[in-house]
Amino acid sequence: MSAKLRMDKVSKTFPGVRALDSVSIEVDGGEVLGLVGVNGAGKSTLMNVLGGILTPDEGQISIDGSPVELHRPIDADHAGSAFIHQELLNFPSLTVAENMFMSHLPAGKLPFTVDKRTASARAGEALAQLGSNIRPTDRMEQLSVGEKQIVEIARAIAMGSKIVIFDEPSSSLSIREKEALYSVVRRLRDEGKAIIYISHFLDEIQELCDSYAVLRNGRLVGSGRVAQISRSRIVELIVGESLERQVRHKRRSGDAPVLTIKSVRRGEVLRGVDLKLKRGEVLGLWGLMGSGRTELIRSVLGLDPCEACRLFLHDGETAREISKRELLSRSAYVTESRRTDGLFLGESIWKNISVTTLRDFARGRLKFLETGAEMKSAQAICDRLRVISPGHRTKVEILSGGNQQKVVFAKWLNQRLETLFLDEPTRGVDVGSKQEIAALIESLADQGTAVLLVTSEVEEMVALADRVLVLRNGTIAAELDSDRITETALIASSMGTEFGDA
Repeated sequence: MSAKLRMDKVSKTFPGVRALDSVSIEVDGGEVLGLVGVNGAGKSTLMNVLGGILTPDEGQISIDGSPVELHRPIDADHAGSAFIHQELLNFPSLTVAENMFMSHLPAGKLPFTVDKRTASARAGEALAQLGSNIRPTDRMEQLSVGEKQIVEIARAIAMGSKIVIFDEPSSSLSIREKEALYSVVRRLRDEGKAIIYISHFLDEIQELCDSYAVLRNGRLVGSGRVAQISRSRIVELIVGESLERQVRHKRRSGDAPVLTIKSVRRGEVLRGVDLKLKRGEVLGLWGLMGSGRTELIRSVLGLDPCEACRLFLHDGETAREISKRELLSRSAYVTESRRTDGLFLGESIWKNISVTTLRDFARGRLKFLETGAEMKSAQAICDRLRVISPGHRTKVEILSGGNQQKVVFAKWLNQRLETLFLDEPTRGVDVGSKQEIAALIESLADQGTAVLLVTSEVEEMVALADRVLVLRNGTIAAELDSDRITETALIASSMGTEFGDA
């Protein structure tokens, strides 16, 4: 059955911020609308209104021609709307099936019991449609970020919703999982569902979406058919100005070695990995989802256990073996999931920034913190990175994804960085913030910082890396440098394909 969604002149204001300014969008059944814009443009606010999380100040929502009032998420559920959030929230100690049907677990034969067999069967059917090997009985805490995303998508499928909102659903998925996702989106469209697909990947918008809508500063600045607009024009609408095509930077050759990592072993994931970080170089670590990129970083820094790992710190012509603890104390680490282990969401911006350098603000024999100095330093870094917020006292949890990521970077910039480990530094970040973060990474490398970069975006790896190591089957399968760092070479080498001089 086809569905039709219309949001007419929706407005929403927060203290000091006009988040939505009379925004109107329309999605027919059997259509995929691509919703794009920088972080803070109003995309999430608009979708939170549709999901019953926020109540609009003005405007009307209608489904199938009938006005609806969405004051709570359960109202959206009853109206047939499913929202797959970018930042995943779940019950880690419960099973996949229990998480999928938490709001409507099938009742057992006895009062106050649950029919777990039926829940597992329904969960298994939805997961199978995504081509996933996740078991309904697996606990959520056992799954990777990408696998948790798959569970959220499967939940929407199992709900049989008429309207499905995808908020950056592919940002943590492998190539195979992305292909499965695209198939599901097309199948839902063919079944007459009205689909809103939020993505920063314009190739996804062009491949999957029938229509587009661009938000900027809370306003709708462009909409139409995807087939009738170029990618460059979409980017102009997103950022509000014409952009020249990004030119790949001149490769750095790197300076003297800073850190040598030898014989990292961790089960079947890492089977003897060796690499060397050089001063003033961005070393890319490339591989498919599950290749062990994140596991390598966390094992080297001592955040996760591994069977073997030797670390050597270089000082001119000499090198000495160091512990993981010492390496961690001398390094900065931008984690894969900022909301899980990168930020204190309930704390202010300035507290998140100063947390890595508290000793610098301790005064007197009793080491009381000088909060005024902390705030002043944090505000200076916020200004430097152009963190958009009402002020440094603002809680991090209300910032957009791009500004949250800038805060993650900001907390490391009060100190001289020798080594910087970056795991998906622009995940879920808008086009403008990506450019700013890329410029920051290049600036740090130019200042002599040794950078290890993990990213799933092939364009980002080509643009930033001076040298790339390709992880496959638990080992370094290839090394690319200079002009050999191309999209074709990266993708081919990660899949074990011969690519010659591509």
